[in-house]
Amino acid sequence: MHTLTLTPREAARLLAETHGLKASEPLVPLGSELASTFHATIGTREVAVKLQASSPKELAVQRWRAAVASRLSAQGHPVPSTLPARDGTIVGTITHNGGEVAITVSEWIAGTPYGELGEQLDTVAFGLALGSAAARLQATLVGAQRPPRPIQHPWAAHTMAETITAHLPRITDATIAEIAASALDLLERVVAPVVAELPNTLVHQDLHDSNVLADADGGIAAFIDFDDMLVGWRVAEPAIAAAYLARHTDDPRAAVDAVAAGWEAALPFAEAERRAYRALVLARLALNAVIWHVRAGDGGTGDDRAVYGELRSAGTEHTFHALLTDGWAEEELA
Repeated sequence: MHTLTLTPREAARLLAETHGLKASEPLVPLGSELASTFHATIGTREVAVKLQASSPKELAVQRWRAAVASRLSAQGHPVPSTLPARDGTIVGTITHNGGEVAITVSEWIAGTPYGELGEQLDTVAFGLALGSAAARLQATLVGAQRPPRPIQHPWAAHTMAETITAHLPRITDATIAEIAASALDLLERVVAPVVAELPNTLVHQDLHDSNVLADADGGIAAFIDFDDMLVGWRVAEPAIAAAYLARHTDDPRAAVDAVAAGWEAALPFAEAERRAYRALVLARLALNAVIWHVRAGDGGTGDDRAVYGELRSAGTEHTFHALLTDGWAEEELA
């Protein structure tokens, strides 16, 4: 994965060339881990624009992701529809400064990343809605086209133990080191014994507090950003969603269990998933803390991506410790 950083003016020019869309106002930058993303106004129309570094190998995956998201949208899930490029492809491509750039344009959803709602957010009610909507999404993803090649990335739930372990030598903070050690212990004692029984399927894998938009009534407006989608543990979907929701409440356990209850109402957990769920919530929080700590230590500060990293890791340490006490994470869901 390569980072692509473009100015609003550069992005507007590329958007006009690939999609024939001329922005009527300056593009507004949005946060992203690796891509350059913008809100664009095209006359009376609003769209989201994502520009990513690409290559022939990556383009196949990028177009696959867009095609899956487009299918989900067409089937009535809260997923933005995708606008085709001028050449009819679902993801446009163009050469910029000697490198290939993939451009995905989707409708703009009038919602708010739920992480920005603060005290307006009823985390239990939202957790129930989030779990239920994620489970319904999963019911469709089961039949979706699989990726054109095997996909792996640092955020994959099924490789969290390996990723955390690989980052250990670069951890310089005692609290982060303690969190990493506790997560590895949970993964070994609680998750590893049931790994062979965990269902594998296609999962969004990144339903965090900036990728889930809330509507004005506190419901689910949209799921966005399918860049982490891969074939992995099905239980990763509710566990990841719950991990981030838990950071926005004084009762993180209630939020975690609310997501599970919403999921269960639409798609019953397998027994192994019920056993691993809570431990995987904590493991995702630990992975989040470790990766962003190490990236900051590698010089990832002082720019927009550092701000994004701070947003992604805010509240993680406190929430992890709140969930870890009293053996709660080792208990099977009721």
